[in-house]
Amino acid sequence: MFQLGLLGLAYACMVMLVEGLAARNASKIHTAGEKCNLKELLALTKHQVEESLISFDKANGEHLGTWSPGFPELQVHNYSSLNGSKVQCSLVFMAQGLEKILEDQYNLNPADVLLHKNLYNTVSLVKMLQACVENFLKGKCLKKPSPPKMPKYVFDKKQWSHTLLESAKDYLAWLQHKIIVSKAKEVNKKKPHVRNTKLHKYF
Repeated sequence: MFQLGLLGLAYACMVMLVEGLAARNASKIHTAGEKCNLKELLALTKHQVEESLISFDKANGEHLGTWSPGFPELQVHNYSSLNGSKVQCSLVFMAQGLEKILEDQYNLNPADVLLHKNLYNTVSLVKMLQACVENFLKGKCLKKPSPPKMPKYVFDKKQWSHTLLESAKDYLAWLQHKIIVSKAKEVNKKKPHVRNTKLHKYF
């Protein structure tokens, strides 16, 4: 009982620490005159997911394989369109899955504070990204997805979690590319059309 109490206290302290880190990250991405810096927040969130994946594999094994059912909510392709509502639902699903991983890792690896910190910080950033993307894409998740179900057995749990982290990383890389392309098109539309004066005079 005493040991469990100490673990609970350590976890509570870790949560407070990570909340402070998330708050500092939030202050970095906010700029004057706009609600959030989407490009910077997206890059920061993707990096944090990668850090969580590294910490997870180090704690649970680096050859876990892939959870074969996968996660359709996070599956996208280069030709997939950027739909605000779908992106919002995917980020909701991602945050729910990451929270389950954090809860499970607290039970499987109670002493791995770095892993807990990375996962908790990742959840916080994904939720912040969700709000930021909503402001940019003007879409809301009208029908929130059901939380993903983690399997029962330990190895399956690890494989499931590893695959979800990989899927989250790939999804954020896709979203990052789509946002950059979308912003580039927006900038090009705003540029004034300049005629080639030499050709104009010639013709």
